[in-house]
Amino acid sequence: MFPPLSAAIGAHADESNIRERLSVLADAGAKRIMLDASHLKRVIISPVFRRELEEGAKEAHIKISDVHAPHDMNVSLGFPLPGAEYGILASGLTAIRTSAELGTRTVTFHTARTRLTAENAPSSGAIVHADVPAAKERILRQLDVLLKEAEKCHILLALENLFLPSSTAEVITEIVKTAAHPNLGLCYDSGHALLMENFPGKESGMIASWIRCGWDDDTIRFQGDQLDTMLPYVITAHLHDNHGCNDEHVFPGEGRADWVRITERLKKAPKLVSLQNEVLPQYFEDDITCQIRNFRNAGFNI
Repeated sequence: MFPPLSAAIGAHADESNIRERLSVLADAGAKRIMLDASHLKRVIISPVFRRELEEGAKEAHIKISDVHAPHDMNVSLGFPLPGAEYGILASGLTAIRTSAELGTRTVTFHTARTRLTAENAPSSGAIVHADVPAAKERILRQLDVLLKEAEKCHILLALENLFLPSSTAEVITEIVKTAAHPNLGLCYDSGHALLMENFPGKESGMIASWIRCGWDDDTIRFQGDQLDTMLPYVITAHLHDNHGCNDEHVFPGEGRADWVRITERLKKAPKLVSLQNEVLPQYFEDDITCQIRNFRNAGFNI
């Protein structure tokens, strides 16, 4: 049996309407919500938003279950430029402590680009090659600090599979195995997995350029099935779909992901504690309850 899906409150949620949005979600059957990085930042900087969110969730009998840590490039784990570590750790520790105060269970982290081309490099200059071994060392060192705080705060940290050399299923699974900490697991992102997995006729040049530029020579090395690799360590999942070439974040069933196969295996994930809607808000913003209908139709518990 799946854990209930954590619904999203939408990009337009703010101090003026968050209680109403939570009430609408509760009336539609939602029991849990997730906060994306923008909402977490708003909680941190706006005492009014935080109060309205916490009180609104209590009134609606909704649990704030999952949080996404900030994932700007310079605060994602393993960012390669000198001097970045202080900001990465400060951002991560704040995310963990704030999430614990909100009563959440999981905090998901991104790992950073390790190849920085002209289009995404800071003023200090480009980095031509993706040095994954060095990235692993940085990530493990940073996790050593963050996991001490996570253990103290009773928070589970999840590394998310992306579409970068430093965030393939193989790499992040190896990191989790090496760290060997009970508060560390993986976040399976269904859309990102689809981008990295091969299918007949799929070539690197078909993938969106902003994704390809993270790979040496702009050439993606497609992987096998990401979930098969990750499954023993998956504690949470970001659920959305695409057509295999761009990170579209549409509802399950609107792309080419095999949801029967995905759900069959997720039900067997031994450490799974939550599922999260990560469909782009533009697809449900005007009717936040449609996310619940769509996921129910796809076979998920709400």
